[in-house]
Amino acid sequence: MKIGDMVKISGPTHGNVWEWTGTIVDIEESTDLFSEKYAIMETNTYVHALCAGEIKVFDVAEYKFEVI
Repeated sequence: MKIGDMVKISGPTHGNVWEWTGTIVDIEESTDLFSEKYAIMETNTYVHALCAGEIKVFDVAEYKFEVI
């Protein structure tokens, strides 16, 4: 996946499966502190996609992406 790719994004919401189709406009990696006590860091990847005239943000770990 890269910026400019057209993707189909699917994920569950309250037991229902829904889909979005859009174009990737940004891919962001974020490093956050997972555990302050043990100094554990986690890296999250977020995909910003233009879907139906609105930019939506999706977590790569939670959604399924298919390049079309």
